[in-house]
Amino acid sequence: MKADRHADRTVIVTGGSSGIGRGIALRFAEEGANVVVADVRREPKQGERYATDVTDPTDEVIREELGGEATYVETDVSDPDDARAMVEETVDTYGGLDVLVNNAGIFIAGDSQEISIEEFDQVIGVDLAGAFYCAKFAVPHLKQSKGQIVNIGSVNSQEGGGGPPYASAKAAIVNLTRDLAVELGDDEVNVNAICPGFVETPIQDYQTEEELQIQLDQTLLPYVATPEDIGNAAVFLASEEARFVHGESLYVDGGWTAHSL
Repeated sequence: MKADRHADRTVIVTGGSSGIGRGIALRFAEEGANVVVADVRREPKQGERYATDVTDPTDEVIREELGGEATYVETDVSDPDDARAMVEETVDTYGGLDVLVNNAGIFIAGDSQEISIEEFDQVIGVDLAGAFYCAKFAVPHLKQSKGQIVNIGSVNSQEGGGGPPYASAKAAIVNLTRDLAVELGDDEVNVNAICPGFVETPIQDYQTEEELQIQLDQTLLPYVATPEDIGNAAVFLASEEARFVHGESLYVDGGWTAHSL
């Protein structure tokens, strides 16, 4: 373990099997938390460019390599019954809930003419409605623990790009964060968002080499983020060190948005 900022706390990370969610889950485990990995599949996704050799499930890595506590719960966050069951199983297993990380998300490439109505609804269902469902069922327990919600947005939260459903959902995540912050401030439940830029995850496979280079050029630093970089931001926002950070969106983007505001 690297530290113990979250020792004996219980954290749900949706979409925790792969990519950014996996990085967040591992960082919370390193900080001593009990981690519930909630995802539609336990096996991590492998990419053609990134995470090419990732094979062991996140919960297994936490238990066997990090010596932590972790549970996998099969969850489709776009199904409110699944979201409710995920929270209930977490509380039954660990006795409560301290942190909800709404990370689960999907991306379908295409513009307004290419994306079908069904695909639009699918992305909104996971990326936006799913975050609301999970928060709805987690909030009563977070009020008891005076816990935290960390929502995962995107650089596309404030600019076009990524397609109509993705950009719309990620922009809405920022305002959902603000709205929950207004609702939960008196209950001492901190709510914030992280908006990543380019991160080394399998989702990048959809891009051509030319498109990939445009993304890299948009990043001001001479390197891009790993999932653990987003995890570092998440463990901070859910810690006592961030007790007065509330209703904010932290852009962890290597300077992406510094020249586009």
